[in-house]
Amino acid sequence: MNKMFKKRVKIIKELKMDTKQFKNLIEILDKEFKAYSELKELFAEKRELLKKSRSDDLGVIDNKIIALNNKIKGVNKEREDLAVTMTGKNCNMSEFISFAQDNAPEYVEPLEERKVKICKLIPEITLLNNQNVELLKHGIIITNKMLDTIIDAFAPQGSYYNGTGKQDTHDIDMWTISEEI
Repeated sequence: MNKMFKKRVKIIKELKMDTKQFKNLIEILDKEFKAYSELKELFAEKRELLKKSRSDDLGVIDNKIIALNNKIKGVNKEREDLAVTMTGKNCNMSEFISFAQDNAPEYVEPLEERKVKICKLIPEITLLNNQNVELLKHGIIITNKMLDTIIDAFAPQGSYYNGTGKQDTHDIDMWTISEEI
């Protein structure tokens, strides 16, 4: 009888531990969603700065994005570690949901909700990032053209010779070939 009681206590403790782990997983997923939401906002802000050609503020935004990316890496590491603790391997959301169906069915719905929220957010972030890349490419093209124009304007002009071999020194000539009359 005492042996049976100890076995039941052990099972109850394992279930409570699983419940605690699922609560931790939900908290980690919420932190992950919040971080991705912040990343989306920063990418949108960066897009506006690129549109307005406010390059001075881009460095600040890029530093915030890098810091947030490091935070996201930390949260992902927490999730991976918890996955290994819970299931013995690194899991994706679908595997977490399957694991919850078998071990803690009350967490299936909260996990599915978070999966939908994160899956909806990722394409939006990707789109903003792709738009920013295209705006940066366009900005580089425009900058290169401006630099070419500036260089051409300030480059020393060589001597031009007219049709008779004499040096032509006037700055603007409406004719393509000058002939002496």
